[in-house]
Amino acid sequence: MDPRKRFLIAGLVGIMVFAIVFGVAASLTVTASSLGAGTGTVASCDTNGVTTSYDTAYSASVAGYKVTTVHVTGIATPGCDGLGMKVTLIGAADASLGEVTATLATPVASPTNLDFSADNVLASAVLKVSVVIS
Repeated sequence: MDPRKRFLIAGLVGIMVFAIVFGVAASLTVTASSLGAGTGTVASCDTNGVTTSYDTAYSASVAGYKVTTVHVTGIATPGCDGLGMKVTLIGAADASLGEVTATLATPVASPTNLDFSADNVLASAVLKVSVVIS
């Protein structure tokens, strides 16, 4: 077949495909009654932060000292009374090593103690402790 005919046929096929795709896309309808975005201020129940510490105990199952209890002190009362709290032990590369959630007492106990003994987290692996109260 002549190269010019091949080029002409390929061009016609390309134009037909483009026309079909354009026609199908034009027939699609998108309806939305509204679209919006916004921001809001999230109030903190404790404006000056909290302090954490933890107890350890030797464990043969993890071959070292593991975290048994995390103590959180300085939680504002009555601002944080009855709210939920999540404490996460964080290791290398910001990986979560263990997490415990609790509901704060009314009034908040100081310290608030969370039991991590079932998580078997090596104390030597803990680099940070994250506390979220919400």
